[in-house]
Amino acid sequence: MAPALVVPSALADQASGQGISRFSFFDGWEQGESYPLDYEPRHLEDGEKVACTPDQMVRHRSKALRYTVTAHPEFVARLERFEAFVIDLATEHYGRAPKRLIHRGVYACRTLRSRSSRISEHALGNAIDVQGFDFGPLPRRAEAPAELPKSLRRGFSIRVLKHWTPKRERDAYHAEFLHRLVEELRVRPDIFRGIVGPPRPRHADHLHLDAAPWRYAMYGFDARS
Repeated sequence: MAPALVVPSALADQASGQGISRFSFFDGWEQGESYPLDYEPRHLEDGEKVACTPDQMVRHRSKALRYTVTAHPEFVARLERFEAFVIDLATEHYGRAPKRLIHRGVYACRTLRSRSSRISEHALGNAIDVQGFDFGPLPRRAEAPAELPKSLRRGFSIRVLKHWTPKRERDAYHAEFLHRLVEELRVRPDIFRGIVGPPRPRHADHLHLDAAPWRYAMYGFDARS
């Protein structure tokens, strides 16, 4: 069962003002399964600097979606679940899996860009920023979904920046895929617990997905999509 959503009035007003049909903010603290990185400190005292541990990170080269990242080994298991999830969703939506995941990385030793006293999940190797996916042509023997536009039998690319709020009717099918992706991830704390996407500041071109100790979802859908 999906957890209850709480939309603070300030966010609801913001959503209304921007023409957003859905703006989700998780109530919060139901984590799901226990996770070793839950116990890492995430707050800094005044003047304290982030103390990262790059020697704990590992190189993850996915065979499923052809991408490579540096991440905490515990987060790699989450990434592998995400890969399986994307393959299933894309096969249902497009008739095949993506060939490549496009991203802005996982590990980055820094604080939150909006709050210098808080350690970013990226500093723990515990978050990935997804920009999109590249698809090859529909295989000859693959069964195309009934709703799949004929033009999408060829290879194509999906990007959050271009397709989250589509400006052209032909891009609406991609927007539906991206919106389904976050909505279905939202109730899968075994994969990710935190989701940030458009139209949040600094997230116009990617989806931030993490396994922080708390659950939240901050993104919106334009009413036209």
